[in-house]
Amino acid sequence: MKIAAYVDAEGEITKVSDKGVILLFEQHGEVWKVRKTIRFAVRPDDGLAEIHASLAAMVPELEDCRLFLSRSVRGVVNSLLQEMGVQTWQSHGPLFTQLETIARKENERAQQSAKSARAERRSRRRRRRQDDAGSDLDEIKPVLVGDDDSGHFRLDLVRLLQDDPGLNSWDILIPFLTGTPFRQLDLVCDHIPRWFSRAMRALDMDAEIMELPGLGVAAIITPKPQAEAT
Repeated sequence: MKIAAYVDAEGEITKVSDKGVILLFEQHGEVWKVRKTIRFAVRPDDGLAEIHASLAAMVPELEDCRLFLSRSVRGVVNSLLQEMGVQTWQSHGPLFTQLETIARKENERAQQSAKSARAERRSRRRRRRQDDAGSDLDEIKPVLVGDDDSGHFRLDLVRLLQDDPGLNSWDILIPFLTGTPFRQLDLVCDHIPRWFSRAMRALDMDAEIMELPGLGVAAIITPKPQAEAT
């Protein structure tokens, strides 16, 4: 994570209207290191055009950082930074304490956003199942890898079942295995389903199983070559 902090000569968080510089911090484990120093100033008598020009020149220096910390920021500066995609934080506490606080709150916000997004996807899928039971499974079928005629597909069951625990591996896989011509299916799951070996024999398919430490299990599924008539 990167956070830009506006500080004075003593390295304390200060007002954007005061003299100072921007320190671009990057987090490395539990340590915050200064990635670069950025010169920046907004004078009290600057008009909107001058402020906009100063910010437009400064924001690219932030690289991919979109968090800006200062003691206080003028309304127009705050608004322009928000328009440029930079989230502003205001605090007068110790610098490194505030960096930790911002990082924690931003991570919590990201986790909550991801949780809300998963809940929304589950809700949409439930609504689709109520309207059309087949449409939801069409949406979550394996994805093609490479060219349209490659016959190579991939499916991450771990992610799908985390997003919607109401789904099950049978309903996702069997329609694909029995109804879609394919050369290879790369499957990732947290465990091999109990029905899997029986289905492979019945469908005349091979599966190479590999353990993925910390991730689960991978299975490479391929149809057995068909004997040619003589």
